[in-house]
Amino acid sequence: MNLFQTMAGTTKRRRRLTDGARHVVLICISLVVLLPLAWMVASSLKSNSAIFVYPPQLVPSHPKFDNYRKAFDYIPFWLYFRNSVIVSAATICGILFSCVPAAYAFSILRWRGRDLVFFLVLAGIMLPFQVLMVPLYVMYRDLHFLGTLLPLIVPPFFGQYISSAFSASLAIFLLRQFFRSLPGELIDAARIDGAGDWSILLRVVIPVARGGLITVTLFSFLSSWTDFLAPLIFLNKGSLFTLSLGLQQYQSLHFTAFNYLMAAAFVFALPVLLAFIFAQRFFVEGIALTGLRG
Repeated sequence: MNLFQTMAGTTKRRRRLTDGARHVVLICISLVVLLPLAWMVASSLKSNSAIFVYPPQLVPSHPKFDNYRKAFDYIPFWLYFRNSVIVSAATICGILFSCVPAAYAFSILRWRGRDLVFFLVLAGIMLPFQVLMVPLYVMYRDLHFLGTLLPLIVPPFFGQYISSAFSASLAIFLLRQFFRSLPGELIDAARIDGAGDWSILLRVVIPVARGGLITVTLFSFLSSWTDFLAPLIFLNKGSLFTLSLGLQQYQSLHFTAFNYLMAAAFVFALPVLLAFIFAQRFFVEGIALTGLRG
């Protein structure tokens, strides 16, 4: 009996040591990842010259909280912020409007040529945005979209590229994989009750697939909020700039207001951090369940 107790105690101690070592490693990695964010916040509270003082100070001795107010006055910050909110909100609505029915058709419905069409959709993931820049610019020019926010708002409603970082094809793939992981008994029970496809999608699939929808929503928000290349190409008026494009105005040929830039960049990154923190559980769940069924 004593031998078994000794072995059990040894096993518990090993597990504790292993868990402790694992936590130490994760904490070290977290500190390395958070260091640039901490440096950005510290730089936003310094004078422009104090940023380059050696040795560097992570905690400013005399924090200048007024830098945030001056950063907002240095450029039309809130105008660019509003444009970013409009583009991101329209992108989320557009991608859910176009990709949810498409993913339902590829996962639940049975029709001839479904796998071939889905293969063509997946091919869109492998097509980089840089290949489509010139054709998209010519198309939007002919549609008289240039000079407005329409080149960034309209495409998601038709399943086109959301941004240079995240495509509608990837959103359809993620949603399709998540829908395929849902219990088939739910769909069969709804059909027995006489529900049509639209009714099944709206009343059965969407309420159950909350994790997958939040995952795609988060991806859409992150890509549209932080995208720089697409606004740089399609927006030709300063009043239409998004915040990612407007931050460039803190730099000039002879002077760069790094402290104001860091303050504005922190405010720019704050919605992304908050979105990930509050949706982290659904995000991890959605990513995990997308690979349950092929």
